[in-house]
Amino acid sequence: MLNLNQDTLNDYSKKWLSFIGIALLSFGCYLDYTVVNVALPTIQQELQTSLTSLQWIMNIYFLALCVLATIMGRLGDLFGRRCCFYIGTGIFAIASIIAGCSPTIHWLILGRLLQGIGAAIVFPLGPSLLPESFPEKERARAIAWLGSMGGIALALGPVLGGIIVTYWGWRWIFFINAPIVLLGYLFCFKSIKESIMKQENVKLDWSGMLLLGVAMSGIVLGLIHGQMSGWNNILTLLYLVIGVIACVVLFKIESKHKNPLIDFDDFTNLLFYAGAILCFLAGVLSAVALFFDPLYLQIIRNQSPQLSGLILFVIPIAVFGVAFIVEWLISRLGIIHTILIGITLAVLSAILHAFFISVTPLWYVTMAFICLGSMWAMGNTVPIIAAQMAVDSHRLSVATGTMVTMFNIGGSIGLAVAVVVYQFVTSKSLKQISESVEMKVDGNQLACLEKLISNPARSLQVSMNTATHSLFNNVFIRGFSGVMWFLLILSVISFLSIFSWKVISRES
Repeated sequence: MLNLNQDTLNDYSKKWLSFIGIALLSFGCYLDYTVVNVALPTIQQELQTSLTSLQWIMNIYFLALCVLATIMGRLGDLFGRRCCFYIGTGIFAIASIIAGCSPTIHWLILGRLLQGIGAAIVFPLGPSLLPESFPEKERARAIAWLGSMGGIALALGPVLGGIIVTYWGWRWIFFINAPIVLLGYLFCFKSIKESIMKQENVKLDWSGMLLLGVAMSGIVLGLIHGQMSGWNNILTLLYLVIGVIACVVLFKIESKHKNPLIDFDDFTNLLFYAGAILCFLAGVLSAVALFFDPLYLQIIRNQSPQLSGLILFVIPIAVFGVAFIVEWLISRLGIIHTILIGITLAVLSAILHAFFISVTPLWYVTMAFICLGSMWAMGNTVPIIAAQMAVDSHRLSVATGTMVTMFNIGGSIGLAVAVVVYQFVTSKSLKQISESVEMKVDGNQLACLEKLISNPARSLQVSMNTATHSLFNNVFIRGFSGVMWFLLILSVISFLSIFSWKVISRES
């Protein structure tokens, strides 16, 4: 009896040591997704770099994630998830030191690229290692809590980044990752079990990997270049065309492959499809909200960056709280209904955001952020659970990698489309103002408004007269509302696609 209790105690200890270790090793990767934003002005000043180079500090990390997450998940499934996970976290730690020590912008971009490669290994393999440590009835809870840690890290990034840059300097937003990784290793070394496929099943889909890399590179580079240089730019169109052609060829080749990197039949499974849609939508909402919500708080409500950060802190609180009920929701309602609840929260968040104005009560704004954080929590956790339930055990990591890719592609496409919607609505509003006889806007005012609308964050750094300031706020809030109506339409379409499929499958 004593031995049984000791074994039970050891198993209990190991599973939570593995959870803490995986959470720590994943935390820095999630954090560095958003923590760099607030440091960009300081980095630009210290390294004397151009705006284009500065944008690549963010974009190169994101590009590596989109291109490699699914591929790295497959490599983990084939050659051992624990081994690949350790390699990925090691790459991330070394890359963080390189980024922190960077003497020039080119070294910093290299460090960020290596960070993205490390994160592309960590994101799909972390959740895939948990089932090896937890009994089946506790796996959903463990994955939900790990996803909540990621959501909290993403939401905390701008807040922690501001504190670190203010008191320690921008280099410490990278250096801090090294001790976190070392601490994570201490928890993981004796608690994580290895999982590896049988040798005869090991086979790499080289054509799938190459085509997926070209497809993701083309699409993401096209979206990045479009935002930087315009959507009519020849290079933008070339990237997008290459990406689309590679996607078509990838679909045809993978459909005939005996051991494909991406099994497109997975998307004919309602469970996998619903999880992918929720994950894509979570990526869209998180990217758009993290871009536009701080601008709304500081431009329209005239809040300081510190106070804006405190208000936005509601989002990670909601993420953390919802993580504790995800398992309960799945067990009581089923995973499809839980996904539909997540998308309903996206609809509510978009509706509430669409009616933001300068005098919107703070409790109303807080409710919108709570809905956003709750949806974000479900989008970070439930799709991974759904994907792992929908595929065989030997494909857990590649399925998780597919969800990571859906989240990142959602963020990229969503933000790109949101910016286009914002520019369309604001341009239309400026045209109405310029043609209005009552407004009496001269050429200088109109030119000033056009510059501020194209780069709204700049309005926080320049002085404006009362009339120009009022016009700018009016035009910005119209663009902001237009973006939120786009999110609402996308959320409703996502809900209807899953709900109608569920109804049809039930009738069949």
